[in-house]
Amino acid sequence: MNLANLPIPHRLRPFFTPRFIKFGLVGASGVVVNLGALWLGLRLGLRSTAASALAIQLSILSNFAVNELWTFAELRPGTRLGRIVRFQLVSLVGAAVQFGVFVGANLAALRWQGGPGSLAAYFAQAQPGVLGWLQHPVLDPPDVGLWVYVSQLVGIGVATAWNFLANMKWTWGER
Repeated sequence: MNLANLPIPHRLRPFFTPRFIKFGLVGASGVVVNLGALWLGLRLGLRSTAASALAIQLSILSNFAVNELWTFAELRPGTRLGRIVRFQLVSLVGAAVQFGVFVGANLAALRWQGGPGSLAAYFAQAQPGVLGWLQHPVLDPPDVGLWVYVSQLVGIGVATAWNFLANMKWTWGER
């Protein structure tokens, strides 16, 4: 079956290509790096938010290397340094999305595990004001057990579409 013959809306076509499949496989390897680094960071005593940020950056670097050599091997606009910088910038936006979803999913897991009053009790420990509320889930994240890995996976999933499209168009210049 040829994917080109399927009635796929124009805007969704990039997601039905061999390149997206390669990108997805590279991303899957990045998930292993990401979750492995998250696990290691937690075992070393880092806060879950610090371990998550480190895990995100390590997976960005590993994904660039494999995408450069395989997914976009025939597309080499500019210098490798330029592509690394563009990939990093695209990935930082994706990382911000992933991290925000991670924090939000942890709060959802806390609410789900602890019941209706759990979020109020958690935020009662925050510094007063909006800034205190915004900082609290990052600086003193809730302990949600193994749900921390589910939160990380949800964040990865949400960031994938942005990362693929922006890297395809800007980092490797496929038009």
